[in-house]
Amino acid sequence: MKKWIWLKAAVFLILVGCASHLLYTRSSTNNVPFEKRRPASGEPSVIISLEGPQLDPKYYDILGKVTSRIENVAALEQHCQDAIKLIRFEADKVGADALINVSCTSGQFNADASGTAISFKDRDEALMVLKQIGARIQ
Repeated sequence: MKKWIWLKAAVFLILVGCASHLLYTRSSTNNVPFEKRRPASGEPSVIISLEGPQLDPKYYDILGKVTSRIENVAALEQHCQDAIKLIRFEADKVGADALINVSCTSGQFNADASGTAISFKDRDEALMVLKQIGARIQ
């Protein structure tokens, strides 16, 4: 009898896991014009957190906005982390060096993230300035 209950529980957990995987959707987009896109540098884009000093706009050019949406029936998932990873991927696709103004709103089963993709005029100089001003980089 105990074996039968354990077997039913195992089958139930497998079915729930498969259902949550099937109902997992991810999407991302950007509005970066084609003429502003750059080849990927191979360096991952950084996120300049809103919780610290911000980089002066003279060090970068704005490429455009990137957004993502994650939907998953598993309530215990880290939805915002996944959504932010997706906008970072989207920024890398258009050749952005960094993301600013990153925000994420999370519901019980979803999350929406957005940010502004930027390209540094001089990557080394911008990263040095960010370090000097004590900006929080992710």
